[in-house]
Amino acid sequence: MNTLREMFGTVTRQNEGRAAIVEDGGTTSYAVLERSVLSLALRLHRQGIRQGDRVALLLPNGSEFVIGFFAAVEAGAIVVPLNDHYQQDELVYFIKACGISMLITAREHASLCQRVLTVCQYTCRLLFVEDRERATETERRVWGDLRPEINPETPVLYQFSSGSTGRPKQIARTHTNLLFELDSFHRTLQITNEDRFLGVAPFSHVNGLMRSMMASLRAGATLYPLPKFERQSVAEAVEENRISVFIAVPFMFSILAKANFRQQPDFSSLRLCVSASAPMPPKHNEQFHERFGIYVRQLYGSTETGTISVNLRPDIEATLESVGTPIPGVGVEVFKEDGGIAEPGEVGEFAVKSPAAITEYMEADESSKKDFRNGYFFTGDLGKRDGDGLLTLTGRKTFFINKGGYKIDPHEIEGVLERHPKVEEAVAVGLPTAFGDEKIKAIVVLKEPATAEELVEYCRGRIADFKVPSLIEFREGLPRSPTGKILRTLLK
Repeated sequence: MNTLREMFGTVTRQNEGRAAIVEDGGTTSYAVLERSVLSLALRLHRQGIRQGDRVALLLPNGSEFVIGFFAAVEAGAIVVPLNDHYQQDELVYFIKACGISMLITAREHASLCQRVLTVCQYTCRLLFVEDRERATETERRVWGDLRPEINPETPVLYQFSSGSTGRPKQIARTHTNLLFELDSFHRTLQITNEDRFLGVAPFSHVNGLMRSMMASLRAGATLYPLPKFERQSVAEAVEENRISVFIAVPFMFSILAKANFRQQPDFSSLRLCVSASAPMPPKHNEQFHERFGIYVRQLYGSTETGTISVNLRPDIEATLESVGTPIPGVGVEVFKEDGGIAEPGEVGEFAVKSPAAITEYMEADESSKKDFRNGYFFTGDLGKRDGDGLLTLTGRKTFFINKGGYKIDPHEIEGVLERHPKVEEAVAVGLPTAFGDEKIKAIVVLKEPATAEELVEYCRGRIADFKVPSLIEFREGLPRSPTGKILRTLLK
């Protein structure tokens, strides 16, 4: 299997009678899933989508997201998953940056999407999932003659990673990149078609997309998607569906460990809990284990590299802070500031070599090219390796805010606040939370009086809700270095 299209076709044929997706709307078998994907691929073709065109998904976790994703792949297009909490400015940026030809979404987003297309003045068609038609068997056979040849080295997925300045950096991953990651991930976690995955981490993000949605379908397993995280519904889904694999972000596990349930949930079906996208505090891991009888395994990865490592050690109690050892085929080196290789126990920057990794950002500027040197991607993550090869993260070289697993560039929040007519200057920083991630604090210098509530409300509708500051602090000025650089560390 050299392409995602080949993978999907092989897996659906091998598991046609098995349940692929179970949600409130019912059960979708692999056979029905394949027919739905081929039907939508034919419709995309009839609406002018051709090989290499960009098709965006603005949808919550669910069967429609899966169908839209693989239909775009089937048609030879490049998939652009978008967070369904994005607002006008964000959507305008991504549509223009990616050159999106088709946006697949739900009618609840119709008015927002129409405003976006009017503002950006870009030719992008809308396809609402409620209007999706079912193709006949004859039409599906016709598609067999229309489907394009796909080069496995061509891009199939566009995602974004925040840069140290300005807008997010665009990332293009190929069929080869994604298949390598999926195959290595499967071997490492020993996933089979008997597994039952809970899909609550957003499919628009690399963690939910690759390690829940794609990992489940790669194995012919059953996916139980949830459109949002809500502690009671998650607990009920695990217990009632006998979930075996639960891959999420730290705050979800932390909230479950502390939640007041009407009745203690039975999590005994879980064989694997994996946390990614942010460090999992050992204290919260111990609380989760004490309550549910299973430890959460830390996974380390990035949008640029895919999965890097996971801690599957049998002595997990003694290694809770570690993100484990690299998965097969992935190499990690620890470099000191002077460029030398760090000794065991010495802190340095993690650099990764992997067939799943990109080799450059799209339209990369000179400053971002330094992230790719000598075959390595320099992650910006600081950490150390012990004598057994176990990796442990200790921090970041840059000042991104990690909110629930999302890496947020503070400049984006600052730009919105500084457009407010009463704001002179603004800085956004991350404050550690009890869940292992950060909450957003904005420090604001005003031109004229304003309230925190007024500024928070101004942000809503302009940036995604998870980027809106939780705290607003007003100051008469901001601390600066002798060269005029804002001293962010003094604002935490």
